[in-house]
Amino acid sequence: MALNNLKTYFEGVNSNEFMDLLNNKCIVTEKIDGSSFHVKRNKTDFSYYKSGSKNEMNVIDRTIVRYYENAIRHFKTVSEENKLDMPFDWKFGFEYLGDNKTIDIEYDVLPKSNLVLTHIQVLQPSNPNKVRKVIRDTQVLNKWADKLEVSRPPVLFEGLLHSGQKSAIIDVLETSVNEFEERFENPDRPSFTRVVYSIFNENQKASALMHDLSKDVSGFIVNFHDGKGLKSFVLEKFNKQPRPERKPSDMYQISILDIVEHFMQFNIDSIELKEEESGKRYLELMSEMFNSYIDANATKYIGAKFDSADFAESPMFELNHKFLTNEKTLTLIQDKILAELFKITLGSFRKKRSKASDIISGDVLTGLNELIETVEAKILATANEDSVMNFKQYLVNQKISAEVTPVMEALKVDYPEHGKKLVNMFVGRFQPFTLGHAKVVETIYKQNGYPVVILLVKAKNKKKEDSFKRPYDEATQVAMINRLKGKLPIEDIFVIPTGGIDTMFNAMRPKYEPVLWGTGSDRMKTYGYQVDKQEYRDALDVRDDFGLFEIPRTGKNISATQVRNAMLDGDEKLFKKLTPKPLHNMYVELKQKLEDSMGVMAESTEVEFLTFDDFIKNI
Repeated sequence: MALNNLKTYFEGVNSNEFMDLLNNKCIVTEKIDGSSFHVKRNKTDFSYYKSGSKNEMNVIDRTIVRYYENAIRHFKTVSEENKLDMPFDWKFGFEYLGDNKTIDIEYDVLPKSNLVLTHIQVLQPSNPNKVRKVIRDTQVLNKWADKLEVSRPPVLFEGLLHSGQKSAIIDVLETSVNEFEERFENPDRPSFTRVVYSIFNENQKASALMHDLSKDVSGFIVNFHDGKGLKSFVLEKFNKQPRPERKPSDMYQISILDIVEHFMQFNIDSIELKEEESGKRYLELMSEMFNSYIDANATKYIGAKFDSADFAESPMFELNHKFLTNEKTLTLIQDKILAELFKITLGSFRKKRSKASDIISGDVLTGLNELIETVEAKILATANEDSVMNFKQYLVNQKISAEVTPVMEALKVDYPEHGKKLVNMFVGRFQPFTLGHAKVVETIYKQNGYPVVILLVKAKNKKKEDSFKRPYDEATQVAMINRLKGKLPIEDIFVIPTGGIDTMFNAMRPKYEPVLWGTGSDRMKTYGYQVDKQEYRDALDVRDDFGLFEIPRTGKNISATQVRNAMLDGDEKLFKKLTPKPLHNMYVELKQKLEDSMGVMAESTEVEFLTFDDFIKNI
């Protein structure tokens, strides 16, 4: 995450504005000079993310460099109990140190399991690539750091700054770049790190990963919460020089152009791939192509040398052989130079390039992208491709709900006789009941004057990934609808396990006989398979006038998703605008149950940070 510099901000605003910032709640942590690493629980294991990537690390990433393997191995040791406690929509953020030496600094000690928990991203259930909020509450992070057996965030200070601290901060920030060396880098004076620690935590004798405060750390992250959101700044040495931009060596440029030229002549169709997973198929194909290149060009690299940064000389930055199966390739990459060539190969043909570079000129770019397209087509063409789509696949492709009983299944008819009272029916999840649902009930009733029976489709086992879509249990759903009886033409309510037509009729008969099945436009096709199938109509002996009644969906329709998002945002006014009046006094209850289901407390309107008690209640 890119942070604004606190000194730059100080010099760019007036004194009153800066004092307003200092008057807010503040959290100061030591900045660890590691690599960003994120972990998210999935259905079977964990997903891993490097740096700021939104894309999960795959076998190609892990083969090119083994750097993150220690971190990945650690999460293989997390207990099943603690793993199951991790919400699916939480993404845990860490600073990862493979060893104690980084590009800019050398630490005295390493964090626990080489990882420091710094934050937790709460993702949008409907869009996992979008972050809804970030948890930085110290007690929450400490709790999870202990559960995951990693280091806690190195917090120096949390709370409101007193006047002496504010004055000391301003005094430090007023130091010019020219004065910095005289003030902080004179051996007879306290280091910059010691001065900052004295402001925020004067009793501390050592930093998070240094034995004493005479050694400067990477910097400090200063977070202020102004009641609206978090403002984050980095506080670091004022004379810190930017890292010089590294340009690829001549050897690197020559090699990649030579590899591209050879691969353009290579007959990819001659290679038979055996792997099924696309990442492994890519490794399999690149291994064969690389072997061919070395067979023709090995002598070019006798005595060659690729220039690399000092930190990259560590064994952690070497190739990871774990996912490679080609014996010839494994033999070739025992040589250090050829191993570097193979890394270049793996990294060069993964995705098309939009523009030329110092290495790939415009003349080469078109041919390279065509080659990459050929590679992609090869690895995506599965060996046992089924050209005939089964019915289940068809339903998926048509985005037909999996809750609907497949139309090829035989019906189970418990009550072949008609029910006693004529009604209309409305099927749904009602998570929660909205004004949109109320409109459907009223519209169906107006068609024939028959009251409406509500059919609640309730899955037997709620999955973790349903925490946002299905937060309410049967009792809560029934309670909502019972409140609406007398206000809306609702006759009765039944809870059913699936949306199969026989399940619905068996629930209503012998008490009721449905006439109209009210549904939105998006479900007409789905339910139509069941309603129009003559075998089903005959088996159930439905009325001649039984059929679907379409409730057109427009841009003005109110969805349950809108209502849930309003509650997560703490917008009670919007909640009341989107729901029937009898449900308005259920706001607190519904909001709490939604938050409990998702495993995260909603953000306070005044303070962003969760208390430890709130976190425990939530868990």
